[in-house]
Amino acid sequence: MGTMVDIGFDSRGALEKRADAAIVAAVGYFLLAALAIYATAQGHEHATIWPADAVILVLLLREPRPSWRWILIAGWCANLAANAVVRGWSPILIAYGAINMGQSALAAWFILRHQTSSDVFADTRSIWRFVYGTGVFAPVMGGVAGSLVTWLAFKEPFLDSFMSWYFSNALGLLILTPFIGALLDGSYIRWLRYLGHRDAVRVILLYLGLLAATFLVFVQHAAPLLFLPISIVTYLSFRLGRLGTKLGIMMVALIGVSATLMGYGPVAALSFSPAFKMFFLQLYLGTLLLTCMPIAAIVSSRKKAVIWLAEREEALRQILECTPNGCLGFDPEGHCKWSVGPIKAFLGLSSEEMIGRTSEAVSLEVHGIVEELLHESRALGALDVQGTRVVEFSPVRRPHLTLEGTIGVLRQEGEYFGVVITLRDVSERRASELAMLSRSEADDLTGLCNRDSFRSHLRSALNNMSRPISLALIDLDSFHAINETHSHSVGDAVLFEVARRIKRTARDTDVVARLSGDDFALILRCDLLTARGVCERITEVVRQGPVHRVGGVSVLASVSCGVVQLRPEMTIDEAFIAANSALQDMKQSGRNGVRVAA
Repeated sequence: MGTMVDIGFDSRGALEKRADAAIVAAVGYFLLAALAIYATAQGHEHATIWPADAVILVLLLREPRPSWRWILIAGWCANLAANAVVRGWSPILIAYGAINMGQSALAAWFILRHQTSSDVFADTRSIWRFVYGTGVFAPVMGGVAGSLVTWLAFKEPFLDSFMSWYFSNALGLLILTPFIGALLDGSYIRWLRYLGHRDAVRVILLYLGLLAATFLVFVQHAAPLLFLPISIVTYLSFRLGRLGTKLGIMMVALIGVSATLMGYGPVAALSFSPAFKMFFLQLYLGTLLLTCMPIAAIVSSRKKAVIWLAEREEALRQILECTPNGCLGFDPEGHCKWSVGPIKAFLGLSSEEMIGRTSEAVSLEVHGIVEELLHESRALGALDVQGTRVVEFSPVRRPHLTLEGTIGVLRQEGEYFGVVITLRDVSERRASELAMLSRSEADDLTGLCNRDSFRSHLRSALNNMSRPISLALIDLDSFHAINETHSHSVGDAVLFEVARRIKRTARDTDVVARLSGDDFALILRCDLLTARGVCERITEVVRQGPVHRVGGVSVLASVSCGVVQLRPEMTIDEAFIAANSALQDMKQSGRNGVRVAA
């Protein structure tokens, strides 16, 4: 029982919609047809312009197929009524009305058969389909049928009748359909509501200028100024989009057709037949439509795209602001272009302070990590490699944090145009990893990597030589004398302090280990020159102050370093031998310094 009630309401709603469409078709068609017959037709001749079919076409384009029958019947009845009232009744009107309805149905079918969007003027292809359907296909078919009926009924020359039918119907369908469609669907009312007072005044002034210019063009024929309306409507297309363009074309068409029919203007002054004059005017208005409507469609689509992008950019900003991650965007030259998220909490600098900084300036705040990431990104961009790179670091202003930096390479049409670095707080995870490392891979005394762990890191480095990597061996000078003079417990304290200073001075990306006794080692992810600079800072930090105090006595210490840049063909043993050779050279030449392997 409930199902029957639902169906009843659905059917009633469908019937009401069909009735509304039929009423609009009947009233609109009757008014436009009666006006066209009265103003432009004599006797049984075809009207010079036939706008009424545009009402039927608009309704067919916007209503579902089941409603077409009602719309066509209503239009047919209105056609008979308009002809009967203005011209007088004749049985031949039944055939004319049927041909007009068939012509409108053919145009709607042709336009909609490959239409994927509900908007007939959505893009250039749709506009061309509309122009061909309303300006060529449908009026040609209708003209053939209508002229054949006229020849059979009144013995009028077929070609003259065809030309008259074709031009009048094509002109009406081509020019009036866009405007009537926008009028019936309420687009102009919504547009007026959307415009503010100041914008409304500007729009009115623009259209007044168009009316004045068009009137000037068609009221005289001394100066050929037909280009002027096209220029102004083109400008309206850029400023006002499709609705403004449709209204502008409609204004030009009304003034142009009216002036030409009354014998005014450059078209009426042509020394050709009336049929050719109407053909020329139709060609002019078709050119105006084909020039301006694609521009308006492009402007409207780009405006929608800009709004769509702005909405998604704002949504993305809101999402990023609410996430625990931070994001930095850099252009190809290494300048920070945007910054969102908890950047202040991560790096100690606000998002506003980050924007505009170079990668070098940012690197000073984060131990060189940004510069390293950007270096990788440029390499990836040059190599056309996809994917991301991940590096962990501790910012200078937030040393208690461990951040994970993930770099993503940005491309546009295959060209590298920057990177996005996502920052994530992994302090808890890193603390957990370090706790596990201290139990399995760390040296018991210093907490640094032990020998086995270090060799594993070195093996991984040798297997991935995408960037320069160096190995440094460090030896605590005269450690045996410290043990003998102050005891082994003091020696252990000295080793712990030296290890702490080495770890503090090394970069976050470097691997630091105690190999045995007073021997330390580093894996530095940089070239030989940079590695030497790091080792020189280590030697300076170790010797700059006492490493231990016992019984009022300060224990001083120094270290010697040997550095070698790894090569892809090197083995672990070969790397150690080269670095140790440089270390021994340093110790024999005076200690307390850095020597680079030849």
